[in-house]
Amino acid sequence: MKNETNDRNQANKLLTRLDRLNDRLEIPYSRSKAEVWAAMEARLEPKAPVKTIKLVHRPVFRLAMAASVLLMVGLIGLMRFYSVDMTTSPGQQLVVDLPDGSTVHLSAVSTVSYHPYWWRFARELDLEGEAFFEVEPGSRFTVSSTMGATSVLGTRFNVYARGESYRVACQTGKVKVVGQQNGSEVILTANEKAALKAGNGFEVQRGINFEAEAAWINDEFDFKNKPLVEVLEEVERQYGVHIQGKDVLNDGTYDASISGRLVRSELNTESILEMICTIYNLKFEKLNSSEYRIRQNQ
Repeated sequence: MKNETNDRNQANKLLTRLDRLNDRLEIPYSRSKAEVWAAMEARLEPKAPVKTIKLVHRPVFRLAMAASVLLMVGLIGLMRFYSVDMTTSPGQQLVVDLPDGSTVHLSAVSTVSYHPYWWRFARELDLEGEAFFEVEPGSRFTVSSTMGATSVLGTRFNVYARGESYRVACQTGKVKVVGQQNGSEVILTANEKAALKAGNGFEVQRGINFEAEAAWINDEFDFKNKPLVEVLEEVERQYGVHIQGKDVLNDGTYDASISGRLVRSELNTESILEMICTIYNLKFEKLNSSEYRIRQNQ
């Protein structure tokens, strides 16, 4: 019992000394003891292991880029080379509306081709046959044929491009006509006409009657100053028939003109051939519903 009392007294003395020592202890930092201990504990806590992700380059991205490039090239190729071809049959006329609002009146047995998706970059088309154009103002508008090309900005004009015959008549505005074979060129204004001569550039006529030059638009014939063979070829196109023997008449003897204007809807094939044969002292016979033969009258 006595020993326990002594031990308790010694413990109390030790605690008293520790309290006095603690009161004398000063921390030379601006932070409190609690903050210092918290910082030390944070340093002693185990850190989570850092995971390293290794990037692996795969060919999928490169393939996707290549596919995108090929797709873009394909779309551009489609826009540039895709074309629309409009063709008329014998006796048929057709009105073609172009992407910019311009209009093509296509005569019988004629073809016009253009690139609709590329039109905003280049207003260009090809023509074989005869057509009347109403062009909206804008960038250069070019009509190309085998024998020549016509360029405008905004105007109304007629182009005849059949075989080696090429002529352009301007109704309004201004057009530039270029020969494809020799590079000759001419500028036409309203009521002027240019006809390509074999190897000798263009023959220009001023003060023409444009309505007569493009009479087909109004369903009429006007054969003034045209060779007989060309007259008969136009009859073939407008009525959808074939006339045998016309080639032997292409010797200059039958180049006299037919005066007056004929309305196509008021005539049939026989009546117009009868009129032509009377003027030129010729004779024709009907072989079948679409075949005729014409020859000199004996």
